[in-house]
Amino acid sequence: MAGEVQILELLASNFNLIRVYETLDEKCQVLLDTLRKSGWERVTLSFLNNKYETKKTLYSGYTNDLIQIAEEKKLNPLKRKELLSSLVERYRLATFYYMPWKDVRARTIVSSGRTTEIPIYAKDQWHPMDLLYAPLYYKARPVAVLTLDGPKDKTTPDKVRMRIPQIIHSTLIQVISEYISQEYFSYSQELKEAIMAKGTIGIIEISHDGKIKNINLAGEHMLKLRQRNIETLFFLKYFDDRFTKKIAPVFRNVAETLVPEKIESTFLYADGTSKELVLEFFPQHVLYEYSGMICTISYPESEDLYRIYSNVVNRLKEMSDTMTGDFSEIQRKVVFLLCRQFHFRFPRIYKVSDDKLTLECILSFNEETQDLAFFDHDYNRNSLGATAIIDDEIVFATKLDRQIRDIRRIWLKLDTPGAIAIPLHINETVKSVLVCDFLEPVFELDMSKEIIFKYFAIVLSMTLKPYFKN
Repeated sequence: MAGEVQILELLASNFNLIRVYETLDEKCQVLLDTLRKSGWERVTLSFLNNKYETKKTLYSGYTNDLIQIAEEKKLNPLKRKELLSSLVERYRLATFYYMPWKDVRARTIVSSGRTTEIPIYAKDQWHPMDLLYAPLYYKARPVAVLTLDGPKDKTTPDKVRMRIPQIIHSTLIQVISEYISQEYFSYSQELKEAIMAKGTIGIIEISHDGKIKNINLAGEHMLKLRQRNIETLFFLKYFDDRFTKKIAPVFRNVAETLVPEKIESTFLYADGTSKELVLEFFPQHVLYEYSGMICTISYPESEDLYRIYSNVVNRLKEMSDTMTGDFSEIQRKVVFLLCRQFHFRFPRIYKVSDDKLTLECILSFNEETQDLAFFDHDYNRNSLGATAIIDDEIVFATKLDRQIRDIRRIWLKLDTPGAIAIPLHINETVKSVLVCDFLEPVFELDMSKEIIFKYFAIVLSMTLKPYFKN
């Protein structure tokens, strides 16, 4: 292996390079190259999906011919799962697993009983069929595997020799974890373009197991559905057989490849009439693990007619540019941008109390409204915020809406014409809502505003997750 001083200098210089690059592949490639230069012939990092399939591999020290051979001989998912199970625990070497070819049991696991004509060398000498690898976990799920091959000193690994690989392994985990966390803050760019630029107005949110989670008002109108009648039903089992037969292959292919696709099909309504619809499927995923689908719906002849105004795109772009800093700073930037663009004031966040009797104010973003307890009130339908949570809908009210009683004292203090409540989906147990007062006496919640507010809510909810861990 290289000298300790040179290795430390190499690590320091290459770790600084990580900050220069933006993409996950670039950051990981720097670390792989660093690891290879520390004393290995070849290094790979393979990203896995939840089926243990290799979706992508990064290489260091491989020629194009070797890469082609490696791609053709990918480890099958069953073997990969076996190599990440308790079956190999006896071969653990710190955070790595070393399976020497000279070990009969290891040889059986690695090769499934196949043999090689390459002789077994001395006890402490590396064999070309030896296997040295380390899984990378995110929330207890293996998302990648780091594999080392060909130590330059030709010796078998031990705990001392594995110090540098362990440092790189730990850094890779950190880089990948940070990347996944950032992914939560970025809604699909393709989806934003479809909503903003292509005039898509119907939106259906589908869970990873194929159930309908949500549908917006435009989607209900276009499909002549009622939201409460379809939630939790399977997307591909709800519609008529002919429509489903045509869209199902596209849906499944998108879930498998994680690449958006569009299809046009005839939708048959219950009254016997039909209409051509354009469906575009946008996969949601963390790294290479499929986590759900967004289906957008539009009429082929009216994409331009339903184009959302360009200023909406600018607002979202401006908001995307604020995604830097810690969670509390991101919260402030997101909330203040929302207030600035729509002339809202006194933004505050409520959550339902543990006894489900009170709507508690937990955050206020205005110096004039720092007395959080003042805003606490009963959790029932007399409350605007409670109504938004119960119905899971964006709602607003003015002083003329007499049914909203228990926030009169709040409006008297703030002296505003009305308020809007936007539900936040932080996790399955925490029920929360963002409430803002507005300054205009007349307020309209049109389709474009609804989309924008829901997007703001998604981003804001993500920033609040660390505060409400189960």
